[in-house]
Amino acid sequence: MSKIFTRTFRVRWGELDPSGAVSPANYLRYLIETAWDWGTAIGWGEKYSQNPDVFWVIRETEIHFLHPLHHNDEFGLTIWMVNWQRVRGTRCFELTRKDSGEAIAQGTQHIVYMDTKIGRPTNLPEEEVERFRLENPRMFPFERFPKIAAVENPLTPFAMQRKVEWMDLDVYDHVNNVIYVNYAEEAAAQDFSSRGWTPVRLTEANLAVVTRRVHIQYLSIAEWGDTLNISTHMLEVEDTGGSRYVGMTRADGSPVAECIMDWELVDRKSGEARPLPQGLR
Repeated sequence: MSKIFTRTFRVRWGELDPSGAVSPANYLRYLIETAWDWGTAIGWGEKYSQNPDVFWVIRETEIHFLHPLHHNDEFGLTIWMVNWQRVRGTRCFELTRKDSGEAIAQGTQHIVYMDTKIGRPTNLPEEEVERFRLENPRMFPFERFPKIAAVENPLTPFAMQRKVEWMDLDVYDHVNNVIYVNYAEEAAAQDFSSRGWTPVRLTEANLAVVTRRVHIQYLSIAEWGDTLNISTHMLEVEDTGGSRYVGMTRADGSPVAECIMDWELVDRKSGEARPLPQGLR
Protein backbone atom coordinates (compact mmCIF):
# COMPACT_ATOMS: atom_id res chain seq x y z
CA MET A 1 0.00 0.00 0.00
CA SER A 2 1.50 3.32 -1.10
CA LYS A 3 0.70 6.49 0.80
CA ILE A 4 2.57 8.50 -1.85
CA PHE A 5 1.30 7.53 -5.27
CA THR A 6 2.67 8.22 -8.76
CA ARG A 7 1.03 7.59 -12.12
CA THR A 8 2.79 8.01 -15.47
CA PHE A 9 1.22 9.77 -18.46
CA ARG A 10 2.14 10.50 -22.07
CA VAL A 11 0.70 13.67 -23.58
CA ARG A 12 -1.79 12.93 -26.34
CA TRP A 13 -2.45 15.16 -29.33
CA GLY A 14 -6.00 15.91 -28.25
CA GLU A 15 -4.78 17.38 -24.93
CA LEU A 16 -3.02 20.32 -26.60
CA ASP A 17 -4.46 23.82 -26.88
CA PRO A 18 -3.94 26.17 -29.87
CA SER A 19 -0.51 27.20 -28.54
CA GLY A 20 0.71 23.60 -28.91
CA ALA A 21 0.99 22.99 -25.16
CA VAL A 22 -1.23 21.06 -22.76
CA SER A 23 -4.16 23.23 -21.69
CA PRO A 24 -4.60 24.08 -17.98
CA ALA A 25 -7.83 22.08 -17.70
CA ASN A 26 -6.08 18.91 -18.84
CA TYR A 27 -3.64 19.11 -15.92
CA LEU A 28 -6.67 18.78 -13.66
CA ARG A 29 -7.85 15.79 -15.69
CA TYR A 30 -4.49 14.13 -15.03
CA LEU A 31 -4.94 14.92 -11.34
CA ILE A 32 -8.41 13.38 -11.14
CA GLU A 33 -7.25 10.20 -12.91
CA THR A 34 -4.30 9.90 -10.54
CA ALA A 35 -6.46 10.46 -7.46
CA TRP A 36 -8.81 7.62 -8.50
CA ASP A 37 -5.90 5.25 -9.06
CA TRP A 38 -4.38 6.31 -5.73
CA GLY A 39 -7.61 5.33 -4.00
CA THR A 40 -7.37 1.86 -5.53
CA ALA A 41 -3.72 1.58 -4.50
CA ILE A 42 -4.51 2.25 -0.82
CA GLY A 43 -7.32 -0.28 -0.80
CA TRP A 44 -10.36 1.68 -1.90
CA GLY A 45 -11.69 -0.44 -4.71
CA GLU A 46 -14.54 0.23 -7.09
CA LYS A 47 -17.14 -0.81 -4.51
CA TYR A 48 -15.85 1.78 -2.01
CA SER A 49 -15.53 4.56 -4.58
CA GLN A 50 -19.11 4.03 -5.75
CA ASN A 51 -20.64 3.83 -2.27
CA PRO A 52 -24.00 5.66 -2.66
CA ASP A 53 -24.00 6.78 1.00
CA VAL A 54 -20.88 8.97 0.83
CA PHE A 55 -18.97 10.99 -1.74
CA TRP A 56 -15.97 13.29 -2.06
CA VAL A 57 -16.14 16.98 -2.95
CA ILE A 58 -13.27 19.13 -4.18
CA ARG A 59 -13.52 22.59 -2.61
CA GLU A 60 -10.40 24.29 -3.93
CA THR A 61 -7.54 23.60 -6.29
CA GLU A 62 -4.45 25.72 -6.88
CA ILE A 63 -1.86 24.78 -9.49
CA HIS A 64 1.33 26.56 -10.59
CA PHE A 65 2.52 25.85 -14.13
CA LEU A 66 6.32 25.87 -14.18
CA HIS A 67 7.11 24.48 -17.65
CA PRO A 68 4.92 23.54 -20.63
CA LEU A 69 4.05 20.01 -21.72
CA HIS A 70 3.96 19.11 -25.41
CA HIS A 71 2.88 16.19 -27.56
CA ASN A 72 4.38 12.83 -26.54
CA ASP A 73 6.06 14.23 -23.41
CA GLU A 74 6.11 11.60 -20.67
CA PHE A 75 5.72 12.63 -17.05
CA GLY A 76 4.76 11.35 -13.64
CA LEU A 77 2.07 12.83 -11.41
CA THR A 78 2.68 12.23 -7.71
CA ILE A 79 -0.03 12.82 -5.11
CA TRP A 80 -0.06 12.63 -1.31
CA MET A 81 -2.11 13.84 1.67
CA VAL A 82 -0.55 16.49 3.88
CA ASN A 83 -3.26 16.74 6.55
CA TRP A 84 -6.71 15.50 7.50
CA GLN A 85 -9.07 17.09 10.03
CA ARG A 86 -12.26 15.11 10.70
CA VAL A 87 -14.22 15.78 7.50
CA ARG A 88 -11.73 17.57 5.26
CA GLY A 89 -8.17 17.32 4.10
CA THR A 90 -5.45 18.84 1.96
CA ARG A 91 -3.43 16.95 -0.61
CA CYS A 92 -0.46 18.07 -2.67
CA PHE A 93 0.58 16.99 -6.12
CA GLU A 94 3.53 17.44 -8.47
CA LEU A 95 4.17 16.69 -12.14
CA THR A 96 7.75 15.83 -13.13
CA ARG A 97 9.35 14.84 -16.42
CA LYS A 98 10.03 11.12 -16.69
CA ASP A 99 13.47 11.57 -18.28
CA SER A 100 14.94 14.38 -16.17
CA GLY A 101 12.81 14.67 -13.05
CA GLU A 102 12.28 18.38 -13.78
CA ALA A 103 9.20 19.79 -12.04
CA ILE A 104 6.50 20.77 -14.55
CA ALA A 105 3.68 21.84 -12.23
CA GLN A 106 2.87 21.79 -8.51
CA GLY A 107 -0.31 22.33 -6.59
CA THR A 108 -2.60 21.81 -3.64
CA GLN A 109 -6.19 20.63 -3.39
CA HIS A 110 -8.77 20.77 -0.58
CA ILE A 111 -11.29 17.93 -0.39
CA VAL A 112 -14.30 17.16 1.83
CA TYR A 113 -15.95 13.84 2.75
CA MET A 114 -19.74 14.12 2.41
CA ASP A 115 -22.80 12.22 3.61
CA THR A 116 -25.14 11.71 0.66
CA LYS A 117 -28.37 11.52 2.66
CA ILE A 118 -27.98 14.78 4.57
CA GLY A 119 -25.76 16.56 2.04
CA ARG A 120 -23.28 17.64 4.72
CA PRO A 121 -19.67 16.78 5.63
CA THR A 122 -19.18 13.63 7.72
CA ASN A 123 -16.22 12.17 9.60
CA LEU A 124 -13.94 9.83 7.70
CA PRO A 125 -13.31 6.77 9.91
CA GLU A 126 -9.89 6.80 11.56
CA GLU A 127 -8.89 3.47 10.03
CA GLU A 128 -9.44 5.01 6.59
CA VAL A 129 -7.42 8.10 7.47
CA GLU A 130 -4.49 5.85 8.42
CA ARG A 131 -4.39 4.57 4.86
CA PHE A 132 -2.90 7.86 3.65
CA ARG A 133 -1.62 9.67 6.78
CA LEU A 134 2.05 10.67 6.52
CA GLU A 135 4.53 11.88 9.14
CA ASN A 136 6.07 15.25 8.20
CA PRO A 137 4.84 15.29 4.58
CA ARG A 138 6.29 17.64 2.00
CA MET A 139 4.03 20.67 1.55
CA PHE A 140 3.68 23.48 -0.97
CA PRO A 141 2.76 27.04 0.12
CA PHE A 142 -0.98 27.58 -0.11
CA GLU A 143 -3.42 30.34 0.75
CA ARG A 144 -7.19 29.97 0.85
CA PHE A 145 -9.13 31.64 -1.93
CA PRO A 146 -9.25 35.39 -1.24
CA LYS A 147 -12.42 37.45 -1.00
CA ILE A 148 -12.66 39.50 -4.19
CA ALA A 149 -14.30 42.90 -3.86
CA ALA A 150 -17.03 43.78 -6.36
CA VAL A 151 -15.94 45.96 -9.27
CA GLU A 152 -17.41 49.42 -8.91
CA ASN A 153 -17.17 50.38 -12.61
CA PRO A 154 -19.83 48.31 -14.45
CA LEU A 155 -17.95 48.77 -17.74
CA THR A 156 -14.83 47.00 -16.44
CA PRO A 157 -15.94 43.36 -16.25
CA PHE A 158 -16.57 41.29 -19.34
CA ALA A 159 -19.73 39.17 -19.02
CA MET A 160 -21.07 36.18 -20.93
CA GLN A 161 -23.54 33.35 -20.40
CA ARG A 162 -23.00 29.64 -20.71
CA LYS A 163 -25.71 27.00 -20.65
CA VAL A 164 -24.58 23.72 -19.12
CA GLU A 165 -24.56 21.03 -21.79
CA TRP A 166 -24.69 17.26 -21.51
CA MET A 167 -21.02 16.94 -22.49
CA ASP A 168 -20.05 19.07 -19.46
CA LEU A 169 -21.37 16.50 -16.98
CA ASP A 170 -19.58 13.75 -15.06
CA VAL A 171 -20.93 10.37 -13.91
CA TYR A 172 -22.77 12.08 -11.04
CA ASP A 173 -24.75 14.29 -13.45
CA HIS A 174 -22.88 17.38 -12.20
CA VAL A 175 -20.60 19.69 -14.14
CA ASN A 176 -17.14 18.11 -14.01
CA ASN A 177 -14.69 20.15 -11.91
CA VAL A 178 -12.37 20.44 -14.89
CA ILE A 179 -15.05 22.08 -17.04
CA TYR A 180 -15.19 25.18 -14.84
CA VAL A 181 -11.59 25.88 -15.84
CA ASN A 182 -12.67 25.58 -19.49
CA TYR A 183 -15.42 28.12 -18.76
CA ALA A 184 -12.86 30.48 -17.20
CA GLU A 185 -10.48 30.12 -20.13
CA GLU A 186 -13.27 30.84 -22.60
CA ALA A 187 -14.28 33.96 -20.66
CA ALA A 188 -10.66 35.15 -20.78
CA ALA A 189 -10.42 34.53 -24.53
CA GLN A 190 -13.71 36.35 -25.12
CA ASP A 191 -12.50 39.26 -23.00
CA PHE A 192 -9.26 39.58 -24.97
CA SER A 193 -11.24 39.30 -28.23
CA SER A 194 -13.51 42.16 -27.14
CA ARG A 195 -10.33 44.25 -26.79
CA GLY A 196 -9.32 43.46 -30.35
CA TRP A 197 -7.00 40.54 -29.62
CA THR A 198 -8.73 37.46 -31.00
CA PRO A 199 -6.96 34.08 -31.00
CA VAL A 200 -6.35 34.53 -34.75
CA ARG A 201 -4.72 37.94 -34.26
CA LEU A 202 -2.51 36.60 -31.47
CA THR A 203 -1.34 33.76 -33.73
CA GLU A 204 -0.66 36.13 -36.62
CA ALA A 205 1.44 38.25 -34.24
CA ASN A 206 3.35 35.13 -33.12
CA LEU A 207 2.04 35.63 -29.59
CA ALA A 208 0.29 33.43 -27.06
CA VAL A 209 -1.37 34.06 -23.72
CA VAL A 210 -0.19 31.35 -21.33
CA THR A 211 -1.60 30.58 -17.90
CA ARG A 212 0.95 30.54 -15.08
CA ARG A 213 -1.39 29.75 -12.18
CA VAL A 214 -4.98 28.68 -11.63
CA HIS A 215 -6.73 28.93 -8.26
CA ILE A 216 -10.34 27.79 -8.37
CA GLN A 217 -12.94 27.51 -5.62
CA TYR A 218 -16.07 25.38 -6.05
CA LEU A 219 -19.08 26.81 -4.21
CA SER A 220 -22.07 24.79 -5.42
CA ILE A 221 -23.07 22.20 -8.01
CA ALA A 222 -24.21 23.10 -11.53
CA GLU A 223 -26.39 20.67 -13.48
CA TRP A 224 -27.62 20.13 -17.01
CA GLY A 225 -29.70 23.02 -18.34
CA ASP A 226 -28.42 25.58 -15.81
CA THR A 227 -27.58 28.94 -17.33
CA LEU A 228 -24.43 30.38 -15.78
CA ASN A 229 -23.53 34.06 -15.76
CA ILE A 230 -19.75 34.31 -16.13
CA SER A 231 -17.95 37.60 -15.57
CA THR A 232 -14.25 38.40 -15.57
CA HIS A 233 -12.05 41.38 -14.85
CA MET A 234 -8.38 42.09 -14.27
CA LEU A 235 -7.07 42.13 -10.74
CA GLU A 236 -3.61 43.27 -11.72
CA VAL A 237 -1.77 44.09 -14.94
CA GLU A 238 2.01 44.33 -15.28
CA ASP A 239 4.42 44.77 -18.20
CA THR A 240 4.11 41.24 -19.64
CA GLY A 241 1.00 39.79 -18.00
CA GLY A 242 -1.39 39.98 -15.13
CA SER A 243 -3.98 38.30 -12.96
CA ARG A 244 -7.69 38.00 -13.65
CA TYR A 245 -10.76 36.99 -11.67
CA VAL A 246 -13.60 34.91 -13.12
CA GLY A 247 -16.88 34.54 -11.24
CA MET A 248 -19.66 32.11 -12.12
CA THR A 249 -23.21 32.44 -10.80
CA ARG A 250 -26.71 31.24 -11.61
CA ALA A 251 -29.46 33.50 -12.90
CA ASP A 252 -30.60 34.14 -9.30
CA GLY A 253 -27.10 35.33 -8.36
CA SER A 254 -26.17 32.28 -6.28
CA PRO A 255 -22.45 31.50 -6.63
CA VAL A 256 -21.22 28.37 -8.39
CA ALA A 257 -17.46 28.83 -8.71
CA GLU A 258 -14.79 31.50 -8.81
CA CYS A 259 -11.33 31.42 -10.26
CA ILE A 260 -8.13 33.45 -10.35
CA MET A 261 -5.79 33.00 -13.31
CA ASP A 262 -2.29 34.48 -13.53
CA TRP A 263 -1.26 34.88 -17.16
CA GLU A 264 1.62 36.05 -19.31
CA LEU A 265 2.05 37.07 -22.94
CA VAL A 266 4.86 35.13 -24.64
CA ASP A 267 6.51 34.68 -28.00
CA ARG A 268 4.79 31.70 -29.60
CA LYS A 269 8.06 30.10 -30.77
CA SER A 270 10.61 30.96 -28.08
CA GLY A 271 8.26 31.10 -25.08
CA GLU A 272 9.91 34.32 -23.89
CA ALA A 273 7.79 37.01 -22.25
CA ARG A 274 6.69 39.94 -24.41
CA PRO A 275 5.46 43.44 -23.46
CA LEU A 276 1.70 43.84 -23.49
CA PRO A 277 0.40 45.74 -26.54
CA GLN A 278 -2.40 48.26 -26.43
CA GLY A 279 -5.67 46.53 -25.71
CA LEU A 280 -4.24 43.89 -23.41
CA ARG A 281 -3.32 46.36 -20.67
